[in-house]
Amino acid sequence: MKTDASGRQNLRKAGAGGLGVGPAAAKRSVGGRIGVGLLGILFVLFSLVLVGSGYEEGPRKVARGTAGTITIEQCRKDVGDEDVECSGTFRSDDGRVRYGTEDFELDGHYDKGEKVQAVADGPGWYDRGTFTTLYVEGVRFWCIAAAMFGIAVLLLSSAFRSGGRPRRRWAHITGLSLLFGGLLGCGLCVLVNSVLI
Repeated sequence: MKTDASGRQNLRKAGAGGLGVGPAAAKRSVGGRIGVGLLGILFVLFSLVLVGSGYEEGPRKVARGTAGTITIEQCRKDVGDEDVECSGTFRSDDGRVRYGTEDFELDGHYDKGEKVQAVADGPGWYDRGTFTTLYVEGVRFWCIAAAMFGIAVLLLSSAFRSGGRPRRRWAHITGLSLLFGGLLGCGLCVLVNSVLI
């Protein structure tokens, strides 16, 4: 065994690697990095799914939908069910489209004659709100996707850094910016839609 400058025995042998640097520890390190990398890739894929969902919930529904109002005729609530189902008549804002509605779910009881803003995607398919609220809902999905992508950047930069070098500063800043920016944007979208609907 070697001794250090103070005369104490040094347990690290030349070429042995010392504590946590032997072949078994190196395998654990590589295995851990591969696991972190795979987790990062899963977050990337999940964020891409959310980007597609945001398009479906926002721009696609706006492109295919017709904005208007539903005039409530009656509402009912089943025993043990949280949602209120109402029926009535949908009429587009330009007056060209008119549908009868059944089982339109709302978050509260409405009296006969009350009007609810909605976007119709054909008879029987309605989303409560306006084109604006649909766009905001799409943006909310994209904000969640940004947060998930931020987590992926942090994980992947950690997995692919070489040796014991610290994570690159740009990757750290980018990942945290996407994560917290996405979460903040998601919260703002929820707040905006709670006011608009």
